Amino acid sequence: MHTEPTPSNHEVRYEKTDALPRPLYQFLFWICVLTLVTAGVSWVTFAWLTSWREGASERAAMAAPEDSQQPPAPRLQTREPRDLAAFTRQEAEFLSTYGVLDREKGAFHIPIEEAMKLTLERGLPVASPSPLPEPKASPLPAGKETPKAAAR
Repeated sequence: MHTEPTPSNHEVRYEKTDALPRPLYQFLFWICVLTLVTAGVSWVTFAWLTSWREGASERAAMAAPEDSQQPPAPRLQTREPRDLAAFTRQEAEFLSTYGVLDREKGAFHIPIEEAMKLTLERGLPVASPSPLPEPKASPLPAGKETPKAAAR
């Protein structure tokens, strides 16, 4: 139910010749059509380029494997976060396990915590003081006095 009064001033009107809505709607329609056509052409072009790239990237049967075709050194590190994580994991495993480094030389590795406990139990090795050689007095040539003797 509409309770507002109808406008009573019949002299206030709008000019129908000011703006025609039909050309504006036509412009909007053709902009939408052009956008859809452009998106369709782009999608078809992308699909064609993708299939062309996959077909063109087939390697000849006699070609060398890709892994052997490395550029000369120095090479850039291409997977830095993954390489750093792998390195950190290897180092953590090495520092927390027992293992043999060189059996002939008797070199082994043990976990850090165990090494610190052994160091506290056994103590650090102390170097024995080596005797210092006593300075030898060199004879002075005749007629020369020592500076102390000359000062007296």
